[in-house]
Formats: sequence, C-alpha cells, structure tokens
Amino acid sequence: MLLSGDWSLNQQNMILFPLVDSSGNEVTGIGDAFTLRLSKAGAAFAASAGTKAEVGLGVYSYLTTAGEADTVGPVFVVVTHAGTVQQNLEYVVEQRAVNAVQFTYTLTDDTTGDPIVGAQIWICSDSTGVQVLWAGTTDASGVARDANGNLPRLDPGTVYVFRQKAGYSFSDPDTEVIA
Repeated sequence: MLLSGDWSLNQQNMILFPLVDSSGNEVTGIGDAFTLRLSKAGAAFAASAGTKAEVGLGVYSYLTTAGEADTVGPVFVVVTHAGTVQQNLEYVVEQRAVNAVQFTYTLTDDTTGDPIVGAQIWICSDSTGVQVLWAGTTDASGVARDANGNLPRLDPGTVYVFRQKAGYSFSDPDTEVIA
C-alpha cells in the first residue's frame, strides 16, 4: 500500500499513480479503461465518479469529484485492470480522526469586545498545556485558524485553550467543551 497524501475537503483532488505488470514494468495504452473504487472513512467501497485518464509512460490520473472528498478521514483507493498489479493507495481528507468536530474559537478583547488579531492559540488535552492537540493564530475576526486557514477539528470532550499576544494578559487556560 502506498500512503499518498492529503486531500482537500469538498474539493476535486488529482491523484497520479503507475500501473505495472507482474514484472514491475509500466503498462501503457489503458486510457481510462481501468477500474477505480474508493472507501471513505471505512465505509464500503464505491465505484468512482470522477475523471480517469492516461498521462503517459505507464502513469495514470484520476480527478475526484468534490463528493468523493466530502468526508473527513482516510480514503482508500483501489485501482485494477486486467494484466496489471492492483494499486492500493491511501489518502487523508483533513485528518484521520473521523469523529472529530469542527470547533470555532473566537478571541475578543474583554473591554472593547473587538476581535484580537494575531494571537497565538494552543488547544490542549490537559490543563497544564503539555499535550497540544492543535495550534494556530487568530484571524481578522479573532477566530483561531491553522496555517492553512482551517478551524480546529477536535474529538468531543473537554479541552484547555492557551492564548498569547503581546500587550494582553489572559487567564489561561480557558476551559471549553467540544460537543
């Protein structure tokens, strides 16, 4: 099996892969006649609905539909064709934690109510801040986001939020319940 990378949620995602024969030689001339099946987050395999193509030199492509990337968690892809070795590929949409929920944490100034922009945020599983689950920075609206602009995705339960920004003093940790 080949761990192939990350997919963007609710977006079309392009994958590339070789098709080889039992001797390990790349097989050309298949075009879009290969079969591709997907399993999202451990669900039953389903036929592909995207666009298949031959790139050349034994390399093939598949452009997923947005619907094939609408579930957070692992996506397992199986590619088959007569005369080729089955290709097993795994991708991950956002993260492997399939029970995690999107969480919005907004940081505002206690006095003015204005959003605090550019604050560092650490969300931890413990009140001492040792086990960091997620880290990011607040945006122009004071909402915590990661480096890719995504909100935290966390398993349900109690978490502890630590905040830091020059010129501000916070009573950390801020205890939050993810439901």
